Amino acid sequence: MNKKIMLHASQYPKAMKEFAEENLNLKFLCGVLLGVFVLMLLLVLYLVKQGPTVIALDGTGEVSRIETKVTDVQIESAMKEYIKHRYSWDEKTIADEVGKAKFFVLPSLASAFERSMLETQKFVREKKVHQRVYPKSVSVDLKEKKVTVLADRITEFDNLKAATEMRLVFQFTVDDRTVVNPWGVYITKETEEAGR
Repeated sequence: MNKKIMLHASQYPKAMKEFAEENLNLKFLCGVLLGVFVLMLLLVLYLVKQGPTVIALDGTGEVSRIETKVTDVQIESAMKEYIKHRYSWDEKTIADEVGKAKFFVLPSLASAFERSMLETQKFVREKKVHQRVYPKSVSVDLKEKKVTVLADRITEFDNLKAATEMRLVFQFTVDDRTVVNPWGVYITKETEEAGR
């Protein structure tokens, strides 16, 4: 029952050398796999943060050509969106709406716009004013970079309602398009007049 195992001294160092090489190879392979895993994880996080890519197609299914020129229809749409945020609000939503309207003001004039709206916001909150504005006609003059809007304004406070006509005149410029201002139309000057 007693078996004797004999190790030959010449084979022992060779076997240990092979085991050590295999161990080193396994450690190197695990390190490479861990590095690849970290790179793939970073790539996935980058792609998730970037979001989907939207490709516009025309009627034939081909990739449509992106038009960089701003048309009068786009300017009209941008002005209506600005008016919706700038002039339609109540005491609870005025801060948010003015914040959204600020994205349509030339960035260099945004701080002046915010300062000019402070008194209006204070008055609206104190008197609990509700206001809605509905544009009736929008005329765009691309040469003069001017937009004239006729709109109906409905104002409510202290159980009183008033409907008036207002005339707005805007000077605008075209600049970079952003997520919050996809038209790239920015107001440089705004004048409000009473309706005739």
